[in-house]
Parts: sequence; C-alpha cells; structure tokens
Amino acid sequence: MQTGNLPEGVPSPKETLGYEVIRWCSKYIVQPDGDRAGESWKFTKEQLRFVLWFYAINPDGTWKYAAATLRRGKGWGKTPLLATLAIVEFIGPCRFSHYNAFGLPVAKPVALPTVQVGATAYEQTEQTMEFIRGCLSESPAEKEYGLDIGKAVIQFKSGKPGSIKPKSTSGRTNEGNRPTFVRAPVDSSAGARMMRNSYSWMKSITGSVRMAVRNSSKPSSVMSKSSLPLVRGG
Repeated sequence: MQTGNLPEGVPSPKETLGYEVIRWCSKYIVQPDGDRAGESWKFTKEQLRFVLWFYAINPDGTWKYAAATLRRGKGWGKTPLLATLAIVEFIGPCRFSHYNAFGLPVAKPVALPTVQVGATAYEQTEQTMEFIRGCLSESPAEKEYGLDIGKAVIQFKSGKPGSIKPKSTSGRTNEGNRPTFVRAPVDSSAGARMMRNSYSWMKSITGSVRMAVRNSSKPSSVMSKSSLPLVRGG
C-alpha cells in the first residue's frame, strides 16, 4: 500500500481498526507544541486516511495490506505521525480481538509491546523520542497507563514489561530483541539489517509481518536517503 495508490475513499468501520485507533489518540494523546499545545491530538485529513487504510483488516481479522509506503516531503508531518503510531503500538488498541454484536471489529493492545525507534547513531533518535514524550506529557495516557516518560526508555512505572526505546544500529547488533514495532534508520545497510532481523523474528513468532511506512523527500520518488521505514509484527 502506498499513499499514492490508496483505494478511493475510506474503509467502512467494519473493515478497519483505524477508527478505534483515531478515537483512542484523541482521548489519550495531546498536541505537544504550537498554538494547540496541550489540547487533544488531531490527525490531518491525509494522516487520517492513511491510518484508516493502514489498519484495514480482512473479514478474518488479518491485515488487509502486507506493506505500506508513506512518501512525503520535509515538513509534511512524518515525525508526528510516526510518533503517534509508536504510542498506539505501545499502549493503544492496535491488534484485532473480535467482532462485537454490531459486527464492528474490536481492537486490543499488543500483549508485550516492544517499540524501537532506530537510527544509525543514538542521538538521531531524539527528535522522534522527544515528540513522543511531548505527546504523553501531562496527557490522560500518562496517568491512566502509569507511564514513566522521564528517562531514555519510556516504560511503565509498575515495572510491567513493555517499552518504547531508542536503538542504535552502530556497532554489534543486539541479539535476542523481540520488537513488535520498529522505526528503522534512514536507508542504510544498518537500517536494512535492522528491518531484516525484525522481520525474521516477527515472522517466526506471529506468522504475519507488516513493513509499515517509508517516507521519502519526494512524494513520487523511489526510496531516498531521507526514508524512515517501520516494521511491525502481526
């Protein structure tokens, strides 16, 4: 799935988890900066459409699209979108659970969320990590989910397993990582290796993998050095 060739319109509420994701973000996440700082989070119209199709499902609850590509220029809002998706994949309803009495899909959180924000150097993860902290600071999510956002790793105060953490691909690759959502580094051998490792692990565990988002400096261009790929387990 690419933003340039999305199906017309939007999926119906019976065909996506995206409506529940959008409502959850509006309730639990805040705008971190600008004139609307502290207010409920709102996606742009284009972001809304992308989220709805990104979380589209088949009748059996499996993902409708095995891959998605987001290609937009600098200043479009890629970092805010990727940050909010990371939060959703950490604590929000983002996996199919069941259908309710009205035939609408009900989503559930990831059982053991391990979200990684990757870069070739640790310092390069800070822009996204700071935006994530801003969306969570003094938000309903911070209190209700008991989050500790003051450290390098965002986690639960109770010690419950799960985290959003920065990850550098420089040096030796860590073994044993079990990510459920990955924002890999810009196009590089390290980024490609990080995605391959994540893909292989999630395929072996879940049998389903989504290579979620790649962002380019030009909407119609092939992958460039400014791309920011994501990987997600099923």
